[in-house]
Amino acid sequence: MNSPLPQSQPPDSVWYGWILKLFHHWKVGERQVTYVWAVLVGMVGSCMSLFFEWMVEVIQWMLTGIWSDSRVGTFSLVEPEWRMFIPVAGGLVAGCILLFLKKRMPGQAMEYMEAMSIGNGLIKFRASALKVFSAAWSIASGAAIGKEGPIIQSSALIASTVGQRLHVSIPRLRLLVGCGAAAGFTTAFHAPFSGCLFVSEIIIGTVSMDILAPLLIASCTGFVMLHLLGDPSPLYSSPFESFTVFSQSLWCIALGAAAAVAARGWVSLLDAAARYLNGRQSLLPLRLAAAGLVVGILAVFYPEVVGNGQALITGLVHEDYGTREALVLLLVKVSAVAVVFGCGTVGGAMTPTLYVGSMVGFIFSTVLTSLGMEGNHTVAYAMVGMASFFAVAAQAPLTALVMVVEFSMSGQMIYPLLIGVVSAYGTGKLIRARSMYAASLAGSPASVVNLPMAQVHVHDLARHVVPQVAPDASLDDVSSLMLRNPGDLVFVVNKDGIYEGAIYPEDFLAVRRQMEERKGAVPADAGSLVRTGAPVLDAGTHLTDALKLFEQTHLPAFPVVWKNTGRLDGVLYRNALFQVITEMMKRESGGDVGM
Repeated sequence: MNSPLPQSQPPDSVWYGWILKLFHHWKVGERQVTYVWAVLVGMVGSCMSLFFEWMVEVIQWMLTGIWSDSRVGTFSLVEPEWRMFIPVAGGLVAGCILLFLKKRMPGQAMEYMEAMSIGNGLIKFRASALKVFSAAWSIASGAAIGKEGPIIQSSALIASTVGQRLHVSIPRLRLLVGCGAAAGFTTAFHAPFSGCLFVSEIIIGTVSMDILAPLLIASCTGFVMLHLLGDPSPLYSSPFESFTVFSQSLWCIALGAAAAVAARGWVSLLDAAARYLNGRQSLLPLRLAAAGLVVGILAVFYPEVVGNGQALITGLVHEDYGTREALVLLLVKVSAVAVVFGCGTVGGAMTPTLYVGSMVGFIFSTVLTSLGMEGNHTVAYAMVGMASFFAVAAQAPLTALVMVVEFSMSGQMIYPLLIGVVSAYGTGKLIRARSMYAASLAGSPASVVNLPMAQVHVHDLARHVVPQVAPDASLDDVSSLMLRNPGDLVFVVNKDGIYEGAIYPEDFLAVRRQMEERKGAVPADAGSLVRTGAPVLDAGTHLTDALKLFEQTHLPAFPVVWKNTGRLDGVLYRNALFQVITEMMKRESGGDVGM
């Protein structure tokens, strides 16, 4: 029922109307709100990643009495007997934390890769925080493993917590976790574009603008925070000669093939170490202490063995090592990483993988020099080896290509890098190389987004906590909800939870204009604003049927209702549906992303 036009409007109504018109003019909707949350997640995630690095330095100071961000530099200053004791003590503490976690919170510490690729984006805060804390003790005490894993995990954990607080839908929660992971990657490697590609190509498994855009926003935001709070300089920047002769670039074809074979062997070594060294759960603290002892003994003679291998890559880039010394360090480092990783230490394998790849290029360059090739091409081939090796080890050619360019800030290397990566990736397919992340991407029961498309219904992807009002709610109540939920529908539900309709933003703005122009009568309450005949989705509808309905209309979202009871279930967004269907189709077709 319509009521006469009121003579005056409350001050709040004027402000509500003005802001709502601004939102409508800027076309603020669910996608734009996602971008805003990507910025916030990028900021908070990057700060969390920097906090983790600071925590590692604090623990390292407690263990060694030296404040430094370099594990190799610290261990070089420590007495030889302490080099053995510190990794043992750190491994014992880290193992006790993991044992407590496995006993008291079994299965709760989900990795960010699982949460995104096969999970619903839900990461338990306490369990994951304890796992990150365990990793901090391992890394601070010199474990030969990467710090990027827990850095990305801590950032993704914050993003998941934010998404759960906002009650976002499953597709959006997974995307927010991806934004956190991208920000963490950027903080760890100073490579914003590689961060979003890493998440999109390796974890989600598909590259599309609906996914890539918020990831890139979060990565760049994280990079800005790194500029403000940390050191954003490239990790391996060094003036070196590129390939000046076309024939030298063609050698990258052979290097790519060799790197592919080596990468397959590297992944097999890590798998075998995890299979044979990771035994009874109750012995976890002793295993990690034993792994620390192995690292400690090696560190007495070679302090470079501690840490993630970044110092070794830097030394290689600056040509600090001779051929014999570099080969000895490679053997020592590979042995240490295999033992530490196999015993179950929490950490990342990416930086060690990059180091091994750079050594493949270094060895290749040494062989060419012995065959009479002139020029200083050692570092250039090391960079190509790094990209080619990682492209196969991670099954991510795009990420590998862009990452090495961002690491070194050497755009002139793009052509030989492209040749090496393409050659390596093609060879990897021929020899059936598998990703080193395969276990993380398939280690848990499949979530709803990882099931066959025919088994997934609209209810599984809907956002269930939505803005809703009673039929007799005032227009100011509706305005307030629309301001807090830009671009969203406002649902009208009676006291029994029965769905009565939805209020669309454009309809409400038309009423606002009518009120401002004082033309005719205006609706008296929320129930009068319901759009008659607006389509709804049954919560039990299959995704393919929902897709057809979206294709027939231009609406950005549909109310989801249980038609047998008439109760509101939530809302399904067009972008969320398309994102999930794209992932499902890519997975079910068995296609590869990238090149």
